[in-house]
Amino acid sequence: MRQIADSIQLGKEWTELQPTPPLVVSEQVQSIAIAMPNLPDWEIRPESASFVMPGGTPIKIEVELLAADGARFILDSVGLGQGLLFSRRPQDPSPSASRLPSGMAFTSVRLRSDQPLQGGRVMWICITNY
Repeated sequence: MRQIADSIQLGKEWTELQPTPPLVVSEQVQSIAIAMPNLPDWEIRPESASFVMPGGTPIKIEVELLAADGARFILDSVGLGQGLLFSRRPQDPSPSASRLPSGMAFTSVRLRSDQPLQGGRVMWICITNY
């Protein structure tokens, strides 16, 4: 786990984080987590890949990883854990499959939201689940 921002303000325009050193895929599951106050009061709507804020307002957050070679990977809203979680769904159903290419380095994380949102720290989570 690696913190890539202390806090983040999101809106309709892209916010770009440029972690130094770049984020490198070294494990099977890679996620971006945004810490939020009152996280237990949030909900996720998997059918629309969106979240519902504590007051009941739906919010769509987009997260992209940009690789050093120019490749772009869109992350899906996948759950609530150590924050609002975004990850790429595996292309290979094998339990040992990585969700992103092993060894790939990401120089930029881009985020935006259809509603104004003040979030806490932003984390890169790269783990292997067995």
